[in-house]
Amino acid sequence: MFAHCCWSQDAEEAENILRDFGGSAAAASSELVPSLAASLASAAARSGPGAPGFEVRGTLHVPPDFTVRSADSLDSARSRCVTLTNEEKAKEMQQLQIMIRDFVKEVLHGVLLDVVLEDGCLLPCRCSMDNRLTTVSLQVREIVRHIRLVDIQEICSGKELQNIHTTTPLDDLCVTFAMMNDQCVTFKFKTVAAREHFSTCMKVLRLACE
Repeated sequence: MFAHCCWSQDAEEAENILRDFGGSAAAASSELVPSLAASLASAAARSGPGAPGFEVRGTLHVPPDFTVRSADSLDSARSRCVTLTNEEKAKEMQQLQIMIRDFVKEVLHGVLLDVVLEDGCLLPCRCSMDNRLTTVSLQVREIVRHIRLVDIQEICSGKELQNIHTTTPLDDLCVTFAMMNDQCVTFKFKTVAAREHFSTCMKVLRLACE
């Protein structure tokens, strides 16, 4: 299932994916509206306190040897790519494949993520993907919202968030999906490594849908 989705590229394209992780997002031309997060918050408010209404399997696991490859370390990432030998590049691609494979296993079952609301509060939701890895589903109580990967224009984190115009408060621990319909949804993580692990994996899956 996974091999045909992400790893049909030849070696040159695979190396390009590794290099492109450091690239910054294109600047948004208009303010992005976090209406999806608002609808999830409304569902939680109607249901009141209590059980989350779905099976929670835990938060995402971040590999202990994961290297942050965001815009925060763009220069060092690019310089490393120049100096890597073919054997080292092959090893990095193998590590990336293993990381994405494990990530896919987790999101197919569903994991707990925090969505950032307009007032800065965090809303726990169940994040999962379909078997074809083309759609992200966010669930709060009985309400489920679906995001097609092809509708995501940018996946931004770290310094890339400076290009985003939205009423949602953002910081260095956030990852924002900027959609083509001028909507967005933002997730917040506990560490930079967790942020970039999620962002990196989602960027690979997003590229695979093109």
